[in-house]
Amino acid sequence: MKKLFFILLASSLFVMCKSASTKTAADKPVAEVQYKDDFKSADAAEKKALLSKLKATGKGYSVLIFTKNFIGEKVVASNAKKTLYSGYVISDPKTGIAEKIRIDNSVDTKVYDTRTKKEVVIDVKNAQKYKFIYLMKNNEGDSAFLVTYSNTLRPLE
Repeated sequence: MKKLFFILLASSLFVMCKSASTKTAADKPVAEVQYKDDFKSADAAEKKALLSKLKATGKGYSVLIFTKNFIGEKVVASNAKKTLYSGYVISDPKTGIAEKIRIDNSVDTKVYDTRTKKEVVIDVKNAQKYKFIYLMKNNEGDSAFLVTYSNTLRPLE
């Protein structure tokens, strides 16, 4: 009976003991997320022209805008249906805008940066709520990207 008690006691100690966890680079979040509509907006004509040009006027589409800190690395944006964009993205130093694409907001959209080997997912829930999604490379923060969901189009020129 004593042996059984010691075996149970020893096993419970081993189960309850936990090794100290350490944070690694893999534990860092891939994207920091913001929800903003409180910045200067483009006029209605510019908004309409962009949505028409990208054929994103329907409710089933959002616009993904690549912004600051892209320096020519290959970026691939895709969803479960197809590849939406594959190209070398360079941010304009004056405007901060690099590229604009239309995404189907009924499925998750994945954006993969070949330089950092990081992938960010634009989830359906947020994409359906917001017409404009801004994606910035975050070179100095804890996360690789900064995603800003908004219904306001910033001036692009």
